[in-house]
Amino acid sequence: FPGYPEGVTGPEMMMQLQAQAQRFEADIRDGWITKVDFSSAIHKVWVNEEKEIHCDTVIISTGASAKYLGLESEQKYLQLGGGVSACAVCDGFFYRNQEVVIVGAGDSACEEAHYLSKLCKKVTMLVR
Repeated sequence: FPGYPEGVTGPEMMMQLQAQAQRFEADIRDGWITKVDFSSAIHKVWVNEEKEIHCDTVIISTGASAKYLGLESEQKYLQLGGGVSACAVCDGFFYRNQEVVIVGAGDSACEEAHYLSKLCKKVTMLVR
């Protein structure tokens, strides 16, 4: 990830981002967004169906979901917490100097392979 020449784990980066936001007195809240109203210049967002927040800007970050292969061995490694990952930026550090395989297609798979090529001994890409 840019700005981390030695690399950074996903959880470590998230902690640093939160610390920076707190430093600049950002209003940080936890909860589920249950409703939005974009009908006027001042937007309304409801958190947990009750708390109404008014704001000028809403940034929607829905994330992504991994497409696993459905292999029995894949589930085993996922449960153990190592050996299978769906986020090179988050987990690439754990595979540093190892040989890895990327299974996927399109831009996402290429971006993950490119990122890991700077950390890993060898990157093999299998296109689905």
